[in-house]
Amino acid sequence: MINISQSFLKEFAKYKLGETCGLQVKAKYVDGVQFPSSDAMDLGNYFEYQATGCLPRSGNVPEPKMVYKGTARESLATDYQRANESALFFKKIVKEYDIELLELGKVVTHDGMTGIMDIVAKWNNRICIIDTKFSGLIDDKWSEFGWNLDALPEKHGLMIQGVHYRILLAKELEVEPEDIDFYYFVFSTKNPLDVKIIQQLSDETTFSNHLASIEWVKNDLKKPIDKIFKAKPTLMRCNECPLKDDCKSKVELPTIDQVTY
Repeated sequence: MINISQSFLKEFAKYKLGETCGLQVKAKYVDGVQFPSSDAMDLGNYFEYQATGCLPRSGNVPEPKMVYKGTARESLATDYQRANESALFFKKIVKEYDIELLELGKVVTHDGMTGIMDIVAKWNNRICIIDTKFSGLIDDKWSEFGWNLDALPEKHGLMIQGVHYRILLAKELEVEPEDIDFYYFVFSTKNPLDVKIIQQLSDETTFSNHLASIEWVKNDLKKPIDKIFKAKPTLMRCNECPLKDDCKSKVELPTIDQVTY
């Protein structure tokens, strides 16, 4: 039985569209394989730890990247210094806005759904969830990970998190999702003072559609595992895959595509 997280939901949808490999999805979410983190993920984990004290899922304390190591000039790398400054600014925002932090890294599992919430807080006499982001794309309109405000309503990969978490916490607290607020606190990796606080507003239809998606995935997961997660190899995908050394489905040459004209 797989408890469906918002990240699994996104990966499963990408897999169904042929945008990722089923063997990777299975490794991550069924077999519990820990994939190597990217530099951006390491930086984000470090920022979150400095801001809130939350450890990443690995349980290891994030270490900053240093420059000129072992010399008299040894110091924090610029991005990590900015992460420290952003973390201090986060704490100032929490204090000035009188946000009461109730729980950090809260894990909630209900009805086959699961999620790890950065912060559950009380703000303006309402329970809310705060998710912190440390992004180099704070104003980007075109990237799927960009935080341009005008484009956000179409970026389902980003917005699904707020819907999923509000439903989960509502189930635990036995209230309606509308009774819980959700905020993204997005900090720029380039400028510690460049920050967006985004409250995500969602209606009953959005919550219903999300639950329908969850049920669709649950039904698909009733099939035998080998019928669900299949290899979808491509040359670039296989070359970058951490599983490639032991994968019998990998390709090492470009496949031949056919086009009728």
